[in-house]
Amino acid sequence: MLRKLSSQLSGAVSSLSASGDKLPPQHDSAGRAESYAKFAEVMNEAHIPADSSDCAACDHPCTVGPEDGTSAGTIAESGQIWDGKSYRDYVMDKYGDLGELPKGFDTDWDSELAGSGQPARGRVVVISTGKSNWERDHTVGSFSFFFDSVATLKCVQDEKDSFAYQLDQYLQTLPANKAGKGPKRTVDFDTRPPLDQFIAPVAPIAEAQLAPPSLYSSSLISQADDPEDQSVLVFPDWKVVHEVENTREGAERLYQDALRGGLGKAGEASQSESDREGVGRKRSWVLPYRAVILLCSHKRRDNRCHIAAPLLRSALITCLSKYDITVDETGSSLCGLNGPPLEELEGDEAAREAETQRRIDEIESVHGGEGGEVGIFNINHLGGHRYAGVMLVLLPSGAFLSYGRVTPQEIPRVVEDTILKGKIVPGLLRAAAGVERSAGQGHSLLKW
Repeated sequence: MLRKLSSQLSGAVSSLSASGDKLPPQHDSAGRAESYAKFAEVMNEAHIPADSSDCAACDHPCTVGPEDGTSAGTIAESGQIWDGKSYRDYVMDKYGDLGELPKGFDTDWDSELAGSGQPARGRVVVISTGKSNWERDHTVGSFSFFFDSVATLKCVQDEKDSFAYQLDQYLQTLPANKAGKGPKRTVDFDTRPPLDQFIAPVAPIAEAQLAPPSLYSSSLISQADDPEDQSVLVFPDWKVVHEVENTREGAERLYQDALRGGLGKAGEASQSESDREGVGRKRSWVLPYRAVILLCSHKRRDNRCHIAAPLLRSALITCLSKYDITVDETGSSLCGLNGPPLEELEGDEAAREAETQRRIDEIESVHGGEGGEVGIFNINHLGGHRYAGVMLVLLPSGAFLSYGRVTPQEIPRVVEDTILKGKIVPGLLRAAAGVERSAGQGHSLLKW
């Protein structure tokens, strides 16, 4: 189904560029808008919620409107989109000057963005470091390369002492990693690849999370009681694990109790009082956020991400505040969370999973609208820095979105379409997971 729809889209996209003329390096140009609108149509037909607002900037009016009854076509025919204004005028009138990426900022606008990233097929693990820049490999450094600089040597040693290093070293011992990663996937950038190459299907969490987890170091500040311990965010489980010991044993216990395949969102239950002491003292709670946004800021991998991240963060805070949505940039909201930790929930596995889901359902504005809180943190290299700015958007429903070519001007789309409505912004999509919706789930990534 997805492959057939994507094949139809590839032909449509190819016809748009048949003249050989390059499309302008801006999202709201007519040619790009038409491509994005067609991409949205394909995703919606595949039961993947995508926003169709790009119709407003397209030069070729549609003869049939979207299912929700709104009109489609040019701005004059789509007065309900962007208040009947051009997108840039709409943004300026509603949010003011959100800034721009600096002149000369080198973003790849020529190759196909969709399919340029890998969807998360295992759990996503975000580790507290309190930093926004790391060594090129955030899990390990090279002592010989930096031997002549004591200051840099210490920085590399810091990475060697990090929990990301400990967890990565443990994961390398697992059979799934010893077997190798297989041939490298190649993408034909002349046409958009089939959706099933960059959009991973929905599956029950206990069955889906069999692939090794993806590790990210982040600017999140540990909220553990012991300053030597770490706080770790786990997706799509939508939980934070505190008091994670920064040792190889701590990494192994985190994997066995929260990350290994077959575990549900609640993780492994504490079996005895001794399980709550020593290396097993970690505690988990459901995240209080309605969404989490992770911005690549890894300067030692690519300076463009380091430049873009603070500009995108500022625009995000401005736009979110218009809807009374607060922002947690440090992890301070992860202190003093209500209720017993997930490890201590009573009952069998089904009862513990039901209680975990109940807590997720009670997050403020989790199903859309104004209010609530969003966590925004910097992370290490995401890949695809030629498409900077790049970000991940994670939602409590389990949706994982990888966005690229994000400029401050596109942040209103991220907020209005993805955070408030649960829809994908087609022109920003690199990869996704957990975004297909059945008829009973509603046409939104905020429903389940």
